[in-house]
Amino acid sequence: MSFHISVGARYSTTLVHDSIVTGFDVRPSIAPALLVTVREELRPAWSVDGTLDVTPSSLRRHENGNSFEAGSATTIAFTVGLRREISYGLSARAGIGALKYAAAETGMFREGTGGLLPLGTVAATYQPSFGARRRLAFEARYDLHRFITPALKSQGFKDSRPVHRLALLVRLGWAPGKGPAS
Repeated sequence: MSFHISVGARYSTTLVHDSIVTGFDVRPSIAPALLVTVREELRPAWSVDGTLDVTPSSLRRHENGNSFEAGSATTIAFTVGLRREISYGLSARAGIGALKYAAAETGMFREGTGGLLPLGTVAATYQPSFGARRRLAFEARYDLHRFITPALKSQGFKDSRPVHRLALLVRLGWAPGKGPAS
């Protein structure tokens, strides 16, 4: 078993878009991302893991060329994934899980956040040769979920909106009693 902590930055696409009178978008700002992972090797080159992913972000409303603060929200996601080592230092991961928005009950969250949202995720990790000794790797992670809240539904939004998120991360790992983790 090994443990990993990843930190980096996350970009998310628009949460809400409307253009009835004047077009506007609400989207999260680029935000810090923190991930904690527990991984178990299944057999050589394959492993399974569970990841807790937390991203606090301010929200921005973009309208008529102007941008202003629209509150904040934190996403909390848990995924279970299968990882495969492709070649030395390079691995790929696919996973599924759920995501929850935590936010003050104002604006689009005034009637709550809407519960757990299904989430799919893929990642590519590169551990350079100098990183093996220092337990260091770089990861690009993409995930997709659909977004809607009870307040948006009560305002006439009928369909959830796909939200794409991309995170670029630096990962540190350790395996108790085994030395560096990959």
